Amino acid sequence: MPAFYRQSIQNAVNQQINIGKSKHRTTLNREAIGQVVSYCAVAAAHDLWDWGEKESTLLTLKMNNAASRYIMDHDKYGAPEALKRLEARTAHLMPEEFWLPAGGLVGSEKKLRVLAERRDAAKMIVRFFVESLEEMEYTPEQIETVKEEIKKNYQQFLGWVDDGGEEVAYDRLRRVIEDIYGVGAMVERVKGEEPVFEEPLFKKDF
Repeated sequence: MPAFYRQSIQNAVNQQINIGKSKHRTTLNREAIGQVVSYCAVAAAHDLWDWGEKESTLLTLKMNNAASRYIMDHDKYGAPEALKRLEARTAHLMPEEFWLPAGGLVGSEKKLRVLAERRDAAKMIVRFFVESLEEMEYTPEQIETVKEEIKKNYQQFLGWVDDGGEEVAYDRLRRVIEDIYGVGAMVERVKGEEPVFEEPLFKKDF
């Protein structure tokens, strides 16, 4: 199966945020978003442009490379400079900031904090994504269109969670990924003591 989430994204987006006891949960939250949004992105391009397995695999490899560039910059220059360089490379492809749909994360301070963490991780994934699509010679206008499809796919994933819980949602996502790549896939729920995308929501951490 594609190694995108298990290697590059896991290292690239799981930045530690010093918010006391929630630090471990923050990591789980970012890992889950890194996995789900990356697959939502590949699925968006696949469906919008009627891709075959070849194009989807190429995008996955290029996203790996984009994440690796960030990691090398991170190791050499530190996190702030690495992020600055990533943003500079993709600024012309991000005329507006990418905002992940909130889902049910509205109202309480706790939920808003979790939403902020998810959106922060998703923005990085999307920058890897748009950088890769430009290398594949897609135009900024085309890239802008597919970013909206990512949001729709993520919203659908949240709907699957509402319908049957995380296990059902991840299994449906796995089937989508198998259809895209034409091979067996294993899209696992990021494991913690509690679900990431459904209640209870990190109640022990705040």
